[in-house]
Amino acid sequence: MQVTSPMQLTRSPSQKISAADDRGRSGGFTIIELIITSVLLMIVLGVIFSSLEEVVKAEAYTADRTASIDSMRVTLNRMTREVRQASSIDEAASTATRIEFDTYGNGVPRHVIYDATGTTLTRKIDNGSAVPVLTGLATTTMFTYVSAPPVPGAQWVQINVQVRPKRSPETILILDSEVNLRNRNGA
Repeated sequence: MQVTSPMQLTRSPSQKISAADDRGRSGGFTIIELIITSVLLMIVLGVIFSSLEEVVKAEAYTADRTASIDSMRVTLNRMTREVRQASSIDEAASTATRIEFDTYGNGVPRHVIYDATGTTLTRKIDNGSAVPVLTGLATTTMFTYVSAPPVPGAQWVQINVQVRPKRSPETILILDSEVNLRNRNGA
């Protein structure tokens, strides 16, 4: 007669008894799984970095545009103020790219010349040297003169400033002003 022990070791299909039974599979990842994961990670990182690059470009464009508009406003405000105070425009020397006029600054008469050449607008007072006041001009045609008969000479000056920002040369920013000469002497 055979006696069986009540504590006989039985093996269930889901249990593993020893590491030797696990010969075909280790606990790591296969090379295919690592390659697929790496490719997906690179795609996600590429999308994130390209989005970040667009945000940086947009910020640079906005900052450049703001700086250009601020510079244009300062220049246009100065020109408007000086032309408004002008007693006369030298029509023989003034063109669409250049304006010469006599005006007053702090109660002192002075001769002012604005000249647009290439991409730069310069300002010259009396016999001083020309100083650049605005760069990046899209066009040098800036001044239009309007007379008001019966008094001879220009009564109105239309100023059109067009600038291309440095970082976005395909964009043209435009500011206009129409100035009435308040102190025109009519000579």
